[in-house]
Amino acid sequence: MANTLGKHLLIDFYNCKAELTTNDELQNLVKKAFEPVGAPIEGITLYHDDAEELVCIGVSKNAHLCIHIYPQLAYVAVDIYSFNNDLNASHVMSTLKVILGSDRIKATSIRRGDFGSLRDMRPARKSKITTVRRMKNTGSRIKKTSARMFNILRHPQKMRRSRRMKKK
Repeated sequence: MANTLGKHLLIDFYNCKAELTTNDELQNLVKKAFEPVGAPIEGITLYHDDAEELVCIGVSKNAHLCIHIYPQLAYVAVDIYSFNNDLNASHVMSTLKVILGSDRIKATSIRRGDFGSLRDMRPARKSKITTVRRMKNTGSRIKKTSARMFNILRHPQKMRRSRRMKKK
């Protein structure tokens, strides 16, 4: 990271349990997000689109945080951009995860102003799933598999015929 100007972190928070609808709640969210990294907020701007989309932009010295909230979808998109390489954006992400109550996150990190390498501009992507979401996904897979197995046991003749058809 020594040859870059800064970091750009794009985060998708899915299945958020927090309900943020008022201007004060959104402003507090931005302030709390920057608290762990010690970046004081210099300005906050809010936009509302009939409660279908809420946008909050917080600006700090050499950094900004843009939050798009879709309450009906329980989805939040976050954009953290920093020219300060010492700013730890993952701490901001962790704080937002706790506040929003999200059970699934997808994060993409991009180095901005990378003058030192000629590598392809492929962002690093990471996905995190909480234990509860992982259990739900596993339960769903087990349910589908058991349904198929019971169907095979109930109708063994149909299964043999369908296998013969696939082989031909």
